[in-house]
Order: sequence, then structure tokens, then C-alpha cells
Amino acid sequence: MARKLVTKLSNRPCFTLTEKDTLKTASEKLQKHNVGIMPIISEQDKSVIGIISERDIARYIHRVEFKCDLLISKIMTKNIISCNLNTSVTELMEIITTNKIRHIPIIEKTKLLGIVSIGDVVNHIIEQYKNENQHLRDFINQ
Repeated sequence: MARKLVTKLSNRPCFTLTEKDTLKTASEKLQKHNVGIMPIISEQDKSVIGIISERDIARYIHRVEFKCDLLISKIMTKNIISCNLNTSVTELMEIITTNKIRHIPIIEKTKLLGIVSIGDVVNHIIEQYKNENQHLRDFINQ
């Protein structure tokens, strides 16, 4: 059941940017799609080369050299922490907690399959508890 979460999330749409996109474009797309991060995809081989988050933009916006037309490749996070289809919910919780991050790209080989958010993990755990509680109630009421 634990691996089903990552597999399920790998099938939903994932919005991306390219290294040639600007801060303005990134900001507009984050807002439009109501997401907190977007992976940056290489135009050459479509591999994930970075990730940009609202946090990354917030850390940069106050700087003197801030310009809306700055390429996101200049401020993107290049050290990507990712998971794959075999990552369990327990492993996801550990990755999120240890690295103090809120989103994890799902990557197999070099292909981006989706994104797991901390909300996805929490909702999955809550659903597990609800199911377990219902099974216990059903057992008791037999």
C-alpha cells in the first residue's frame, strides 16, 4: 500500500519550466497552477536539472541584482532530492523531515514522473488511520 502513493502521484500532471525561463515566467506559472515548486527540465534531453520553489524566489527577491528577466537557471536549486516509484511513505517522511523540504520529485532514471508534496504524505497517512479505525469498528461490532 505504501508504494501505491508514489505510483498514484506519478500519474497526475506535473508542471515544469526550462532553464531558459525567467523569474517572471516562473512566478506566473507557480501562481497559475497554484503549486509551490516546479522542476526545471533540460531542453536538450528532457532530464531534470534543477528545481525552483517559492522559497527560492523569496530568498532572491530582495537582492540588488534581482530582475524579472533573470534566468531561473541562475537561482534554481541544482542539488535535487528525489524519490522513485519504489520509495515508501516512511522513506518519504524521513526525506522530508531530514532535509526540511516540502516537495520531492519522482524520478526514474532521468525521467520526471511527478511530484510528492508533504500534504500528499499527510493525507495518505490520515486515510490509512481512517481505514484502520473503520476496520477496528467493524471488528468490534461483529
